Amino acid sequence: MCFVGIVRFHVHILRIIPGGERFSLLRVLSGNAFGAGLDRYSQLVVSDSGANPRNGVRVTYLGTNSYQFEFKNHALLVDPYFSRVDLLSVALGAHIQPNSSRIADSMRHVAPTVDAILVTHGHFDHLLDVPIVMSKTHARLIASRTSIDLAKRAGASSGDAVIAGDVRRIGPWKIRVLAASHDRLFGKVPFDQTASQHSGPPQHAADWVCGEPLAFLIEINGQRIYIDSGGTAAPLPPPVHVDLAIMGMALPDSRARLTAALERLKPRYFLPSHQDDFFLPLSEGFQFGPLTDFPRVQSDCAQENHGRLILLDYFRPWTLPAHQAPNPKIQRPGKRSNSDGK
Repeated sequence: MCFVGIVRFHVHILRIIPGGERFSLLRVLSGNAFGAGLDRYSQLVVSDSGANPRNGVRVTYLGTNSYQFEFKNHALLVDPYFSRVDLLSVALGAHIQPNSSRIADSMRHVAPTVDAILVTHGHFDHLLDVPIVMSKTHARLIASRTSIDLAKRAGASSGDAVIAGDVRRIGPWKIRVLAASHDRLFGKVPFDQTASQHSGPPQHAADWVCGEPLAFLIEINGQRIYIDSGGTAAPLPPPVHVDLAIMGMALPDSRARLTAALERLKPRYFLPSHQDDFFLPLSEGFQFGPLTDFPRVQSDCAQENHGRLILLDYFRPWTLPAHQAPNPKIQRPGKRSNSDGK
């Protein structure tokens, strides 16, 4: 991505940042305008080989903070986003909309029927494509009140608004909704309103407001998966041992809380997420985003020594290995429960 585009993106989104800090950010961005791929970390990249059995929980990375979890004939999506709106359109405050061609191409890797779509917050790189994906997969949407409102105004037919403490059982999935936060950039969460300023369909990146950030604890096949999209140290994940922890690592706040979060979750596998440059088309392959710092993530993981650090490449499924012993019992944070599955 060109430096001019990065400058314009910064000016549009970060008007709240004081001049001196703004200049510092420009220096960071200019030094990282051309992100590296996964080649230098190939020893950390995991995927199923053709000979591997696939009778466990299958995880597929779909870019940004998008994932598909599959078990037998059931599938669950988190934050599906394939349009990859270019940085210049966001920087100039242009009208943005889902890219039908890119969505159709990515949907080749998604199950034809999906039990539910979980959304962590309302920003466009998490929610923009959800109404179209819902219509194609007949999935139920589970998200915050703000995200549900945005999705409906963008064309979604329905949605299940949840808050921290809620539990949903859908098919074989047990989904616990957890409190979360969003990373700050120089002390401010981008587009941090809890309700859009407009009543019509979202038109611009700024219309896709953050809302109430959520994380999810998914139980399936005797295993636990924790997923969020990043955040600050308040709140941290619950003290529950998990098999796989997927945590956003796009910005400094997320990296600052990493060791404390790993200490609470003690995952068998840790997958850092939201590290790619989500302004580039998926067809260009994985490139680290300009504000990421994977060497620090790698170093912190080595010092914490909780679980195996892994990476996933786009559209290359990996089956979560079965654990050898049962996990400790969850301390239920329960607030409300809803069940429509078996």
